Amino acid sequence: MNTPTLLPDRTRLVCRVLKWLALLILVLMVAAYFLMDASSSILDSAWEGLQPHVREDVSYSGGKKLLLHVLAAIGYFSLTLIVIGAARVFSVFQKGVVFAPAAVRAVRFLGLDIFLFAAVQLILPTLIVLGLTYDNGPGNRALTLGINSNTVILLMIGAVILVIGQILTQATDIAHENEQFI
Repeated sequence: MNTPTLLPDRTRLVCRVLKWLALLILVLMVAAYFLMDASSSILDSAWEGLQPHVREDVSYSGGKKLLLHVLAAIGYFSLTLIVIGAARVFSVFQKGVVFAPAAVRAVRFLGLDIFLFAAVQLILPTLIVLGLTYDNGPGNRALTLGINSNTVILLMIGAVILVIGQILTQATDIAHENEQFI
């Protein structure tokens, strides 16, 4: 391993601390989901957005409850993808290697995680409302569409990180090619 591909010790220490912090956040997020009944909170929020006459027609079957809780869990745990991706990036960079396939994969994985999280947050409210009201009578079904500026920004950030990952791929190829000449 060449010196130009290694990060300074201080940066490596910061990455090590951030990796463990990200893993702690991940554990806390999972614990909070179960301890605070986050799934019900997400569904209650969607319920509050429905008009009163639509609420009156909503009925719950076992399959419908399961579907709604699965959708809520997907929405909640999609955020953990970002935390896992960040922990992976910090883990790779704590080793000090910059221009290596593992670093490139970690950065691209983080970009994809952010992009997927934003996409899920974009479509999930619509799916939950559809799940709540799909079996309502005519005129009492609901469809919500919304675009949040934060979600659009996250989509752009994910796309930028994916592009940076592609640039790192080319930089890694160049670094590997330069090692062949030395």
